[in-house]
Amino acid sequence: MDPWDGWDVGRVVAVLAAVMYLGVWAQMGLLHWAGAFRRWEMWPPVIVTPLIVLAILAGVAQRDGAVGWIAVGALGIGMLEGLAGLWFHLGGVASHIGGLSLRNLMAGPPPLLPVAYALVGAFGLVGMVWNA
Repeated sequence: MDPWDGWDVGRVVAVLAAVMYLGVWAQMGLLHWAGAFRRWEMWPPVIVTPLIVLAILAGVAQRDGAVGWIAVGALGIGMLEGLAGLWFHLGGVASHIGGLSLRNLMAGPPPLLPVAYALVGAFGLVGMVWNA
């Protein structure tokens, strides 16, 4: 990875990913709090997301070397966390009476929020490796 050279598209994309992660984190934190953190799996995304944001911002400041790779790794963890969240949310929906029905998709844990979380990670990863 090359060092940053001004505010190119990659840097802007990475900063936007950090801002989007904060927005998704706020919503996710409220929903997991409303769910009373019934399962231990609800804690990691709430705790890890601010660390991912800090890693992205460090990567924005210095993309080359270990700092850039830490940011890339953090974004990869965010993507994996989102996919795991999709699995847990679909399992939560399926556990309701009636299984995977439209009614349960609307009333149960939102399956699209972890998808958005994973997509923000992918978006940030594009920003970190962008060489234009």
